[in-house]
Amino acid sequence: MRIIQILNSPNWSGASNYCVSLCGKLKARGHDVLLLTEPGKPRDFAQKMQICLDDGIRLNHRNPYLYLQAIKKMCRIFNSFRPEVISSHINEGAWMAGMIARRICPRTAVVRTRTDIDPPKNHFINRFVHHHWTDHLIVGSFLHKRLCRKLLDFPADAIDVVYGAIDTERFRVDADPGKKFRKEIVGDASTLLIGLLARLDPIKGHEFALKSLALLKNNPSDWKLIVLGYENQRSFAWLKNLAAELGIASRLAVFGFREDLPEVLSSLDVGLISSIGSEGNCRAALEFMTSGKPVVATTVGVIPEIIQDGEQGFLVPPKDPVAMAAALSKLLDNPFLRKKMGDDARIRMERNFNLDLFTRRTEEVYEKALRNKQAGERSAT
Repeated sequence: MRIIQILNSPNWSGASNYCVSLCGKLKARGHDVLLLTEPGKPRDFAQKMQICLDDGIRLNHRNPYLYLQAIKKMCRIFNSFRPEVISSHINEGAWMAGMIARRICPRTAVVRTRTDIDPPKNHFINRFVHHHWTDHLIVGSFLHKRLCRKLLDFPADAIDVVYGAIDTERFRVDADPGKKFRKEIVGDASTLLIGLLARLDPIKGHEFALKSLALLKNNPSDWKLIVLGYENQRSFAWLKNLAAELGIASRLAVFGFREDLPEVLSSLDVGLISSIGSEGNCRAALEFMTSGKPVVATTVGVIPEIIQDGEQGFLVPPKDPVAMAAALSKLLDNPFLRKKMGDDARIRMERNFNLDLFTRRTEEVYEKALRNKQAGERSAT
């Protein structure tokens, strides 16, 4: 298939990882893939994977002149590439691509992929875009499917769930056999490392993670919180100050982006997700679990569909430090439980969230969207 993927985001997020990983796997399976994106980390990763791309379309703005330029360029690209499938991953790219495809390549299946953090808006314009310029929806969870049915009144048979996936070869239990990262952080091998992998954004609930850990100051286990993520609406200084106020400053280590993330996660003992919203894809859960780590996570977004409570970790209500502390305590106090849940997490990822399954499932949805498109054209004539 000739496939255009549109990702108008400069940031590396769950949606970005979903799109770029998909491009790479579709390309490896022999499809002709073109990624329309913008300068930023997604483009940089795509270039390293030798994915054909164009980074000249700008959509993250509200400038009518730039929109007009983007429309002209997108028309030229669609005309020359002649895609069979167009899949947009962010809102601005979705309405523009759908509108242009109806005129330039009306036989193309337009698939909106919704794995971003926001539920669909149910205002008239968005409903129009979905009902007139969109043929099919791919969503990252059954929660999102229910929202699209409720808010957009989109037909159920035109919505398919395709969970995000993870590279099970890159993220492994034994990715860092020498435990280089652990030695970098602590000298004592008995110290338990709790990882929190999230950008510093209010939606990620870092304060609730710290408050829960403050309740464990007297836990007999020697533990340390490892925070991995970039500054967004909050800073590293804010996080460190809060830890100091709670009396756990010495138990906190903060890092930005790490090229050696698989090795870092391999060195951890427990994964922690404290989000109070978001998590349309939850890359952190996938990466923790593929690395063989049990996870304590809040019940937001797709998380309850990824983590089975009591099997690969524990689920707790958002904004509830007491419940989070109780769940963490169970894992900190019981090495056998950590091992069992970590092993179960790895097995679940290998069986249900691997990249090959993810790609085959997406191919099936694209083929279904094309068949439905062709059947619709025949019935119209």
